[in-house]
Amino acid sequence: MKKIVVSASSMPAGRNMSAQLEYLARVSTYGADMYHLDVMDGVFTKYKTIDYKYVEQLREKSTILFNAHLMVKNPYGVISKYAKYGVDIITLHYESFEKEENLIKALKLIKKKGKMVGIAIDLPTDIKVVDSLIKYVDLVLIMSVKAGKGGQKFEKSAIQKIKYVRKLNQEVLIEVDGGINDETGAQCVKAGADILCSGSYIYNNETFEAISKLKGKNG
Repeated sequence: MKKIVVSASSMPAGRNMSAQLEYLARVSTYGADMYHLDVMDGVFTKYKTIDYKYVEQLREKSTILFNAHLMVKNPYGVISKYAKYGVDIITLHYESFEKEENLIKALKLIKKKGKMVGIAIDLPTDIKVVDSLIKYVDLVLIMSVKAGKGGQKFEKSAIQKIKYVRKLNQEVLIEVDGGINDETGAQCVKAGADILCSGSYIYNNETFEAISKLKGKNG
């Protein structure tokens, strides 16, 4: 049976450090494999969330993988900060860059810093943009909602995107983010996803049960 990696989104815990620390401790204790740091600058997205200043304190409290999902306008300038404070994966949005050559430069910098490299593709973006980028990355993050807000409904168009990336490359990790619960998560895994990023579903339900269901352990 395929091992499903569950990544708990930081977004529901908001910008309060105490709330973030409590939530990280909870999901770490009850089976999450990864903490998905949803970083929004209020420019690339409407809302603003946590940033690199939170990471050092969070890192001290847990050894699970950290994926910094940078929904920011100018990510190149902060890559070094996230690398310094202990994230394991740095994921950049394709849509943050006007020129592909600048995106590739940023992806190479992440690799140079010794971190896993991720590329995020927002819901409206044609998945074929990964064709020329997949050789630079370890992970493709497929948004199944429009980036920038929690609690949105899963968009089924993400399923075809997962299948496309899996056919393109059998080795790259595929993560899906947005509207993920036990039902939509199972659909994503069947299509070829490796990592399920979930926010509201984990946060608003009994933590151990929600994470177990995402992993396919229903009893």
